[in-house]
Amino acid sequence: MMRFLLFIACLCAIQASAQNLWLLGDQSLTETPRALLHLEGGGAYRSNVFNNQMIDRVGFGGTLDAQNIRNLEDDLRDMNRIGGDAYGEFRLFTLDDSLFNKPHLGLLIQGGYRLNAWSYFSRDAYRLGFIGNEMFRGAHADLDGNEFETITYQKLGVGFFDKKTKSYVSGNFVIGQQFSDVQVQEADLFTSALGDSLHLNYQGSWYRSDTVFSGLGSGNGVGFSLDGAWNVPLSDDNGFLTLEISDFGMVFWGDETLKSEADTSFSFIGWEIQEILDGSENIGFPSLEDTLGYSTRKGRHQSWLPTAVDVSLKRRNTSKDFFEVGMQIRPNQMGFIPELYGAYGYFTNPKTLLSANFRYGGYGRLRFGASLEKWIGETWYLGIATDDVPGFILNTLKGRGIHVQFGKTIGKRQT
Repeated sequence: MMRFLLFIACLCAIQASAQNLWLLGDQSLTETPRALLHLEGGGAYRSNVFNNQMIDRVGFGGTLDAQNIRNLEDDLRDMNRIGGDAYGEFRLFTLDDSLFNKPHLGLLIQGGYRLNAWSYFSRDAYRLGFIGNEMFRGAHADLDGNEFETITYQKLGVGFFDKKTKSYVSGNFVIGQQFSDVQVQEADLFTSALGDSLHLNYQGSWYRSDTVFSGLGSGNGVGFSLDGAWNVPLSDDNGFLTLEISDFGMVFWGDETLKSEADTSFSFIGWEIQEILDGSENIGFPSLEDTLGYSTRKGRHQSWLPTAVDVSLKRRNTSKDFFEVGMQIRPNQMGFIPELYGAYGYFTNPKTLLSANFRYGGYGRLRFGASLEKWIGETWYLGIATDDVPGFILNTLKGRGIHVQFGKTIGKRQT
């Protein structure tokens, strides 16, 4: 389970930047086009425990380094975390027509794909997964409060935006592709001093969507979500206070959703060798369901999307530079602690913005990144960012990722 968790996390991403060049840069570039098409995507992972060497070996093959495993063990907390997102999306902004007889409003059409995976796990869960239960001979392993969740979905939405402040709101139809959630509320594993028996007491649950249809575009559930941002200009017009929410909604999974629950205890003392050699059909191998004492059924299930809420302040120092500070929370995820972030941006010219940033919290710890946003000519926009520059170089750090954006103005308004 732990190795599978890490492999999934290799696919994940954390968004590293916003369109600050659009909001604080040369506004004349969006005054004449009829529409603007924006594409973005990324891939990364983040953890407060697993470093890049571990992720590389688990995700792409190779022997795990025993010394690295021991070093990471020394860095464990009582509870630990790993997770992130992989995503790709498009947005089409109409700039020429008015909406609801209001010239400052435009139509927004958007769609996208997202994979989110995260885990919140104990120190002893790591030790059992990567070292084994040898160290627990004659002792108990505390496995309370562990959780692993992954969800994949697509969405298509329509909304409107303010052409000046870039505030927007969009309602979305969501297609749930895949979902799995493993929760261990309470668990205690005891290994006998001789290592010849295991005794487990546990309470937990496992929800999993239908695995028959699991490819891109396959629907195992439907739902809804809301995205929006409110950019409030400061009183001196030198910046914005922003409240943003993304993926606020739910997916309702179908009748084939698997639900497994347990609140029991069992002991395992192995099997008799003679029974195996006899070749009997009843050699004492009961079903896994009977052995672990859990019940399984199928039925509908609903789950929250990985909602994110951001509050940030962007303020100009001069006409050529600004600073940003903010915080993100994900109220539906125990494995994501409040994330603090900040950035300093500098306009080398009206069409080019360079930024340096830091983030602390979320799925990981403190990291430092950088971004570049640029208008190429009058019609093309490019943005590239990472929130962990050293992570691309050092295997000892705990995360890597990149975020890329493209924009293209379409047509010209009639004057």
